[in-house]
Amino acid sequence: MNTAQKPALIPEDAFETGAPEGTLGAEEELWLADPETLKLAGGAQKILAAEPVDHFSGELIDCEIESNTGVHVDSSGVTGDLVARRRTLLGHAERLGRYLGTSGTHPIGDWREQEIIDKPHYQRLKRQLGWLIRRNNTFSLHVHYAVRGRQKAVYFFDRLREYVPLFLALSANSPFWQGEITDMHSTRTLIFSRSIHRAGLPEPLGSWEAYAKYVDFAQRSGVINSLSEIWWDVRPHPGLGTIELRAFDAQTNPSRSEALISLSAAVCDLLSEEYETGELRKIRPNREIEENKWSAQRYGMSGFVVDHDTHEPVETRRAVERLFMSLEGATSRDLSPLHPLLDEPTESVRQLELWRETGSVKEVAWDLVQRTRV
Repeated sequence: MNTAQKPALIPEDAFETGAPEGTLGAEEELWLADPETLKLAGGAQKILAAEPVDHFSGELIDCEIESNTGVHVDSSGVTGDLVARRRTLLGHAERLGRYLGTSGTHPIGDWREQEIIDKPHYQRLKRQLGWLIRRNNTFSLHVHYAVRGRQKAVYFFDRLREYVPLFLALSANSPFWQGEITDMHSTRTLIFSRSIHRAGLPEPLGSWEAYAKYVDFAQRSGVINSLSEIWWDVRPHPGLGTIELRAFDAQTNPSRSEALISLSAAVCDLLSEEYETGELRKIRPNREIEENKWSAQRYGMSGFVVDHDTHEPVETRRAVERLFMSLEGATSRDLSPLHPLLDEPTESVRQLELWRETGSVKEVAWDLVQRTRV
């Protein structure tokens, strides 16, 4: 069939269904490992065959499984779903003779040993992207925020790009790759969004028409078959009526996931207030945001970001503190879950500290398994 005859990928009622704004959902990607070697091992497809399709989904490789939450009004409800899904997966992992864990990358997993799952979507990506997609053994936390109105969704998209570096710095949890220390706090960012096109930091859209035109271009040309083949750090999800934040490394500790979900919701509440009051802010160019994203990828919370207004360097931690202060009064949500993000080191720091203490990347993998279980 001619690609021009395919049904449109964007629903006619996208972002205009009248659904409540500000509700939340999330997806968490986890990995399975062999108990003896602690290396990545398959089994996800067996779990998927035994579970409801709305709770879990396959993600590229048979050692990876994604848990999907329901829709909730606050972050605690979303986190409750994530924890419940983990309990279910732990039971399956035990029956399959596997360990369950999660982090932005697996410390010692070998991508060359992994099997691409037998789904048309992923087999197509295997043919299309080859080596690049096969080595994409990465794991993320995705957060959804419901938005009403197409142009408002575009404003969210354009503005949220500016926050990607801080989101990444706070969530960094992948300092190892294939058993090696990479000198990156987020190796996931290097492997995924720096090497695969249609991933990473997107350009600003400016209008709904620009987004629809791009989707039409990508579909008619045959480069995508679905919107899920656009992997930007911030992504409109017309089918759900949400803006999806995809900049986070997967978190081993669920309390950190809750904190990041709370942060996402509060920032989106802030942007909603800007839009509704007409106090629209400047949209930053990629070339500026990319400098800050690189710092977050490389140094996590220990680096500097550039202030977009003054062009002066600011300690990343100080920039996060400023962000948190700006959220006070801009949202009615409980901001107390955010405290651990500043009071505790990132999970990348924990991995590195354990590696320095033990000299063993395998011990790091074991710690991730233990903490995922807890």
